[in-house]
Amino acid sequence: MYDVIVIGAGVGGLMCANILARSGRRVLVLEKQPRIGGMLQGFSRRGVSFDTGLHYVGGLGAGGPLEWLFRYHGLMDLPWVKLDCGEEVILDGRSFLIPCGDREFVSGLLKYFPDERESLEKYTGALREVRESIKDITADKFNLFSKSAGSFLQETISNPQLRRVLSSMGLRMEMDLDTLPFYEYAQINASFIESAWRLKGPSSLIPSTLAEQVQRNGGEILTGVEVTGIREGEVFAEGRSFKAESIISSMTPAATVSLTEGLRDVYRRRITGLKDTFGVFSAYIELKPETLRYINHNITIDNSVFISFNVPEDGSGWADRLELMTPVREWSSTREEGYEEWKDGLARELIQAAEKRIPELGRSVRAVHTSSPLTWQRYTGSASAFGVKKDCNSALATIISTRTPIKNVYLTGQSLGLHGLLGTSVTALHTSAQIVGYNYIKQTFSI
Repeated sequence: MYDVIVIGAGVGGLMCANILARSGRRVLVLEKQPRIGGMLQGFSRRGVSFDTGLHYVGGLGAGGPLEWLFRYHGLMDLPWVKLDCGEEVILDGRSFLIPCGDREFVSGLLKYFPDERESLEKYTGALREVRESIKDITADKFNLFSKSAGSFLQETISNPQLRRVLSSMGLRMEMDLDTLPFYEYAQINASFIESAWRLKGPSSLIPSTLAEQVQRNGGEILTGVEVTGIREGEVFAEGRSFKAESIISSMTPAATVSLTEGLRDVYRRRITGLKDTFGVFSAYIELKPETLRYINHNITIDNSVFISFNVPEDGSGWADRLELMTPVREWSSTREEGYEEWKDGLARELIQAAEKRIPELGRSVRAVHTSSPLTWQRYTGSASAFGVKKDCNSALATIISTRTPIKNVYLTGQSLGLHGLLGTSVTALHTSAQIVGYNYIKQTFSI
């Protein structure tokens, strides 16, 4: 008998497990895959490793919106490398460098938009206010989820080209400005304005660090165990039964309800009927030695091609790997005939598009590996990049509670509130608080 069973050993599940194990609970983590990590599993080809879900993170500066959470989980001790700017946005052939730091952000963009000081200061002030509210975990933020990012930009930024720049950074979220909640837009972008970082080394360092802490605090982690059923106080997995007072699922909400007994049909239909965000196609590029200089920031071209370099392992100025990404909104549910040709063709298109910014890329390529939404589906259980799509016009329906209608069965992960590492980390607090209480969370995290 366990105090808590956590389903899924991705970052969200492991963070919940770490908080609960450190609180003295007896915790068991069950993971379907042979390896932990979820979206941060990574892979290797011919001895070269590639990351699948981590390109950069924001807010790791002292007192930043993610730093206090990462420090608790021991993740600030990893080899983080600060980027020289938050992003390079290229629109219609023109490049815009987006600095980090509130003042630097304003002064940097004034070089391109010299008449927009008032608008930029209003913009950064609004985002800073949202960023600083992240530790107020019991505050009602529904009004911020009910306002659209588009209306905020229209009200704040009069220059249409500047609005395009401010909504074209990094494929960070489902950028449908008419439905995207202002809170999601503001919190994610504000974290990257604070600071931007890459990890030197594999992204698997994050889940492995979390797992070490879980186990050090008495938690157990079992891999290669596929959950086949959930009910109050019990989890079934391949003919085995595990019992616990509380259950946390970091699977997608739709996958969780499909396995959970006793749910009312109205709840089941609501969760399974929610739309997902877009999927992502990636081309992972291995480069020939000393042919391409490392670029210490990410690049987005026309809001459709994203370029992210790996930090050189040898510490030189030469890049050895990079990733090209593009959003995919429709894809086949199976690897049907033509699937490999589609991937190869799209990889070539991405390389050609990236050559507009990096002309020497094509002749620097040593090998290309690809992944599609189907790849994500296979290894993480979800084909979407950012989980459930939130809609400010239907906030009550698309913002999912950590609680389910089944007693002591809870949800966690990026589909519930914010997405990405920031959202997953904050949601883990809310989910854990359902078991240990918000007073414990406030005291433990000094908030």
